[in-house]
Amino acid sequence: MKRSITAMVLLTLTALYGCQSKIEKQQKAVKPEQASTHKAAVQKKKKQLAHTTQMTFIKYADDGDYFQLIAHRGDSTFSFIAETDINGRLNRGDQIQISWKDGTVTIPGDDDVETPARLLLHIKKIGNGPVSMFRMAYDKKLKYTWPTDENFTSSYLDKLYLLIEYYLSKTSNSLLQLAIKNQDQLTYSIESKERNSRNYRVIGIAPIGPNGAKVVQWLYIDDEEDDQIYEYDLGEDRLVPFE
Repeated sequence: MKRSITAMVLLTLTALYGCQSKIEKQQKAVKPEQASTHKAAVQKKKKQLAHTTQMTFIKYADDGDYFQLIAHRGDSTFSFIAETDINGRLNRGDQIQISWKDGTVTIPGDDDVETPARLLLHIKKIGNGPVSMFRMAYDKKLKYTWPTDENFTSSYLDKLYLLIEYYLSKTSNSLLQLAIKNQDQLTYSIESKERNSRNYRVIGIAPIGPNGAKVVQWLYIDDEEDDQIYEYDLGEDRLVPFE
């Protein structure tokens, strides 16, 4: 009788051990799959946090509380907050691949209110725009002059320089196109003028030749309209938007 009981106990323990072993094997078999699923979920979440697309670079803006990069895609313009100043790496019109995530920034002096913002993660140039092509074709620095009673800052003069470069890279003025092709020295004057109760920065662009410099194109730049450039049509006495 004791032997019978002992045998039954042994059989029960063996069965329990077998079940436990089977469960452990099943758990071990599931764990890699669970780990893979978890990893995929984490990667998916990361992808949801980051956005990547191609855009056209417009400009840097460093005159506010944060460094900003401005770019457009289609008819829409976007601004991105950068942690550090990245000025100088890109030219207007360059094609870029840009990655960002949605976040917030705090506006100083506004009760530290958090405002939604696109936070720049990575940027890569993938194609030359008109200014980059212009710089490769025209290897001279532009010269410029302004009245002594105008107190322009160096940063503002730099901004104007980039705008004039952009204009020259896309101009249809045949005299300017020829001057660029011949590597003639180009210069421009800067003055302020009011037109129709609106203030403009007026630019006179001139190639420098044997007989001096003669303005062949007048531009009006509207500082209050996000630096919109206008060509001055002398015959019609009107401003023509330049894109």
